[in-house]
Amino acid sequence: MISFWLFLIAVILAVINIFVRGIRGPRIAATFLTYLIFFNIGVMGLLAFYAHLFMADETAQRIGWAAGSPFQSEIGMANLSYGVLGVLAMWLRGRFWVATILGYSILLFGAFVVHMMQWAQGDVAPLNVGIFVWFNDLFVPIVLLSLLGYAWVSKGNAELIG
Repeated sequence: MISFWLFLIAVILAVINIFVRGIRGPRIAATFLTYLIFFNIGVMGLLAFYAHLFMADETAQRIGWAAGSPFQSEIGMANLSYGVLGVLAMWLRGRFWVATILGYSILLFGAFVVHMMQWAQGDVAPLNVGIFVWFNDLFVPIVLLSLLGYAWVSKGNAELIG
């Protein structure tokens, strides 16, 4: 449930930052996005990369996949790419955030659909249908896209919408 803990850390740090710096208005959404992108895209992407490449057999088993599949290396590299983007987003703002959030959300929504299809076929492995999938692959991108949409529509955050 690492995704949940990373989300919680991001929210706590954002709230502290908001209160300490007296942030108001649309910049609140940007503050939450800063931490959520860093932790739930950046750190989570790097951890998923590690799990799929260096703990491949254990990760495959927990998802309900056959061990030794080269596809696991591919998904590991996809997670590495988003992990790097999420970390870089701490310094690169504007439309970089939009691209990072949209791309990662597509990956996660797609993974969610595949997990549900696998579940319908009887794959009940913990990382296929457990709370991790519902939280990480569905809830997190919904939150990211909602905050991004709010910041975009409010147009109060010039550094976000560039």
